[in-house]
Amino acid sequence: MKLKTGIVLLAALAAGTAAAAEPVKLVVGYQPYDTISYSAVVIRALELWKKHLPPGSEVEFQNALQGSIIVNQMLANKQQIGYLGDMPAVVATTKRSVAPIDLVANTGLSPGQRCNVIMVRADAPKFSSPQEAVRWLDGKTLATPQGSCAHRFLGLVIETTKIKPAAILNQSIEVIATNLRAGKIDAAVLWEPSVSRIGDIVGEGFARIVATGHTFGISDAGAIAMREDFIKARPDIVEAWLRTELEAQQYVLDPKNWTKVAEFVKSQTAGITVPMAWFSIYGAIPAAAGGSPIRDEKPFVFDQRVRKLLAETYVYLHQAKVIDVDTPAPGALDDSFARKVAQAAKAPLPLGIIIAQDLSKLPK
Repeated sequence: MKLKTGIVLLAALAAGTAAAAEPVKLVVGYQPYDTISYSAVVIRALELWKKHLPPGSEVEFQNALQGSIIVNQMLANKQQIGYLGDMPAVVATTKRSVAPIDLVANTGLSPGQRCNVIMVRADAPKFSSPQEAVRWLDGKTLATPQGSCAHRFLGLVIETTKIKPAAILNQSIEVIATNLRAGKIDAAVLWEPSVSRIGDIVGEGFARIVATGHTFGISDAGAIAMREDFIKARPDIVEAWLRTELEAQQYVLDPKNWTKVAEFVKSQTAGITVPMAWFSIYGAIPAAAGGSPIRDEKPFVFDQRVRKLLAETYVYLHQAKVIDVDTPAPGALDDSFARKVAQAAKAPLPLGIIIAQDLSKLPK
């Protein structure tokens, strides 16, 4: 009897090992037009996933201009993994009657330097402070992509300052750029690298940064989302992908790779130059416009700061009647795989901080 039991156990272990080693076909939604996806840009450019996924695996990267597009694709089971800003990431976890989606790792946390950026048209008055610039928005026509992290930030700014814009238009990044160029809108709230593209520091000069989340103490973040059925079916692939992500985030953090990262972003986007891509994650926004000494940070897991931001986002979206819950469902924020991967790699948490760099270091 003991012999038979041993044989059965060995057979079960062998079957499990074989299943775990099976190649996989993944579809990954990412946003090369958002710095929270720059690690995915690196993964795609260097094909880092080939080092960690079972041999024979295939990965298709599908880019999007906005996180809500990725959320819809994940809900429809057309993508298993998605790179999202904080607001669409939270929304994704609340559609559990359609398909449970969980957040499994953090891709970046900034002091409002990525998605919480207020820009005004190039011919707007010069302001003495970010606060004066925000007061100028009262009675003006603003635009931001609805459902984005930038949209959330604008709502919080209006709530805090009590300004009353004449109109808040729901426009895409490209339409906003066109309308700022034509003077059809007064200001916009956007995210990097579009901020660097249309701004006057390294970009086309159609707009100026006048305030950021740093001005108001409002941070922004990104997350990796995965379908829960995928997580349960292939936990081995979840770990493998997060090992890939860990390596990519370390690559983004290493100063010797900064120009390469910018080149990768340029190769996977349209209209974004190497200087724009570099400045969007490494360059210093002027302090007078809300710039912070820290440009970005890579917690990798959901530390207390990330969890606080996500908790506040649930409450904000619930109060705004965007979602029907004000707290995450059990298991919706699960960084256990990420913590296991970081521990196995002996990686410090957070992985590192990007100090905002002077323009003199801008690549040509």
